[in-house]
Amino acid sequence: MLRNVFSLSITTISHRKFAFFDYTCSGHSDTIAPFINLQIKSHLMDPLQTQAQTTDLVLIGGGHSHLAVIKRLGMQPIPGLRVTVISKDIHTPYSGMMPGLIAGHYHYDDTHIDLRKLCQFAGVRLFHSEVTDINLDRQQVVCNNRAPQRYDWLSINIGSQPNLSSIVGADAVGIAIKPINSFLKYWQKLTESLQQQPQPLSLAIVGGGAASVEVTLAIQYQLQRRLGTIADQITIDLLCGTEQLLPTHNKRVRHTLSQLLAQRHVTVKLNCKVIEARKKSNGKQLIFSDGTTSTIDEVIWAIHAGSPPWPQQTGLACDSNGFISVNQCLQSISHNNVFAAGDIAHFSTQPIAKSGVYAVRAGQFLSDNLHRAITGAPLKPYHPQQRFLSLLMAGDKTAVASHGPFSLSGQWAWRWKDAIDRKFMASYQDLPRLNPVMLSTSDKPNSLQSKDVALNTMRCGGCGAKIGNPVLQRVMAKLDSIHNPDIVIGLNAPDDTAVINPPAGKQWLQTVDYFRTFIDDPYLLGKIVTNHCLSDIYAMGATPHSALAIVTIPYASEQLVEDTLLQLMSGAIDSLNEQNTALIGGHSSEGAELGFGLSVNGTIDKNRLLTKGALSDGQMLILTKPLGTGTLLAANMQGQAQGRWIENALQQMLISNRQAANIIHQYQACACTDITGFGLLGHLIEMLTAANVSANLTLDQLPILEGAIDCVANGWLSSLQPDNIRAAHNLTNSEDFNKHPSYPLLFDPQTSGGLLTAVPAELAQQCVLALQQGDCPQAAIIGSIKRSDSVTVTLI
Repeated sequence: MLRNVFSLSITTISHRKFAFFDYTCSGHSDTIAPFINLQIKSHLMDPLQTQAQTTDLVLIGGGHSHLAVIKRLGMQPIPGLRVTVISKDIHTPYSGMMPGLIAGHYHYDDTHIDLRKLCQFAGVRLFHSEVTDINLDRQQVVCNNRAPQRYDWLSINIGSQPNLSSIVGADAVGIAIKPINSFLKYWQKLTESLQQQPQPLSLAIVGGGAASVEVTLAIQYQLQRRLGTIADQITIDLLCGTEQLLPTHNKRVRHTLSQLLAQRHVTVKLNCKVIEARKKSNGKQLIFSDGTTSTIDEVIWAIHAGSPPWPQQTGLACDSNGFISVNQCLQSISHNNVFAAGDIAHFSTQPIAKSGVYAVRAGQFLSDNLHRAITGAPLKPYHPQQRFLSLLMAGDKTAVASHGPFSLSGQWAWRWKDAIDRKFMASYQDLPRLNPVMLSTSDKPNSLQSKDVALNTMRCGGCGAKIGNPVLQRVMAKLDSIHNPDIVIGLNAPDDTAVINPPAGKQWLQTVDYFRTFIDDPYLLGKIVTNHCLSDIYAMGATPHSALAIVTIPYASEQLVEDTLLQLMSGAIDSLNEQNTALIGGHSSEGAELGFGLSVNGTIDKNRLLTKGALSDGQMLILTKPLGTGTLLAANMQGQAQGRWIENALQQMLISNRQAANIIHQYQACACTDITGFGLLGHLIEMLTAANVSANLTLDQLPILEGAIDCVANGWLSSLQPDNIRAAHNLTNSEDFNKHPSYPLLFDPQTSGGLLTAVPAELAQQCVLALQQGDCPQAAIIGSIKRSDSVTVTLI
């Protein structure tokens, strides 16, 4: 950012005041650009092109049934419906391929559906969070560490997990096969440990159903493949609590798999019902129903399915095991606006096994019935299949196929299973690119819009565009902002303006920034934008004091506007409070899309400003956070980024620069800026220009976000990239490095990026180590300052 001092009197055509005043500010020249662009866009945008939202559908979980719902909503959106998926996992495992993944036949991405990509395709919001409760009376979903999410219609598809509560002490001993990500981490660590330090090992898999047999054979195969003769030192027991293995399969299947287990030196023990598990100094002790015990080294739980405790605690009708009771239409028997499918559902009219086969087929009916319920059409009954093809993997690339009383096995069965599984995965991985055409209300007789036609007739500009006072009052009453004693009038006593007594002996700083939404979770948007907006204050060595919010909420019904504003401002307040910064007011309006920004005030002791221009020869350049948010967000907008890449980028953006700023000052930082819209090179050149020096920059030392190299290589670049590339004329040798994979990231605009600072050479390594031990694990020395007659950057 260019360092200029400017005066700006801000007036608006329309505004809703939390507390608003005209003011003069001193800061970065580029911080005003988003505000000006906002005003221009608000006059050019046609509100009639935006479908107002009136109804909320919330999908809890990303299980097999919900995948079908999400995809259909992408292909056939319902006018006026806002859809939110809440999931603790961003990559949904396909249960049919998990044994193959454990055995090493597949890679992670082969077996997991990228929920973020799917939701991006469908135009569905994705909240990465874990549900802990549902308030059925208020119709709110309660999640970890965020504001509750309202709903009109709710669907639950969270699968099941081994019922460890049925065995005393099991939750503290060994590992369950679900959640699969936890098991995979355990399994990787165990096999690596055995490779590095071969030793005898006793392993017990507890269970007797299809999942336990498939996992046992997959484990045995992988151990043999990875460890070779070392695997002969490992004993594997399959402990079955019933009189026979695979009690729900026919005799031929049981016989075939029993023989295979024996051939693979797996000992099957029947009628071994585990009732308790204990940790011992020499291993894990299992206690059986007949009073006998066994001590082994490792325990894997693959027992019958159980439900997490929270569904039953909500008041939803559940069976004795805690599974949600649904009717033939997959609708809760106690709450007709709640649906459930998959393992978490108890099909009360005809109990069925907990199997992905049923969940996949149920997804088609769930999708149809949600669509029908929301649009007022009669529901259709779901009839679970009486018989289905079962294909059980046998560890190596063979499988056992069965249908009713028939059974066959061989490599052909594996190839058949593999083809079926890959086809299913491709249906959710190879998504078409489309821009769904929203149907008009006349095309949909039962459209949601019939209940609020005014929302889609005309949306006013001017003062008519502001959010209603009742909504603002309700939302602000739910927020718990800190109060600073220097604030005479703020949210504690709203007036036309906020009134502040500047601290004695301090200089007063102001900056402003604003973003159109780049992520579909308003809570995360509020937190990330707040971090970004406060970074300018930290970059100058100052302390944030207070902030005014600038909010645009998409056209919607009053309830949805209130919910979005609450989610957004809850995220902002959480971040502001963490950084001891008071919210003192703001401005809100309706618009075509979600947008948020802050005007931030800060304080600093006189003559203590950390400006850009205090660079000198020999200092080392340190970057506190990795680059790549611009290209990753650009790819994500097109559904081309891996979900885990975006999650990692979001976690970086959620890191405030507060701690980093404190650390660099301890190591005599003399100049600093935050890396934002102009990219690393643009902001570095601003620093060099202010000090009239040059720099060496080591491309191989740049910290890069996971996936960013892939995204730029595939041409997914920010729309600001072409402007930023103009800074390349300051490079002395760009032609030697423009093929380097990291080169495009010099120009990548950053959202909530890190700090770029210069410290004395003798303190640089210590400074980086302190940053890495703090909340900047990828902090790195990326270059050095040198004297020069002209401002240049030399890549090395």
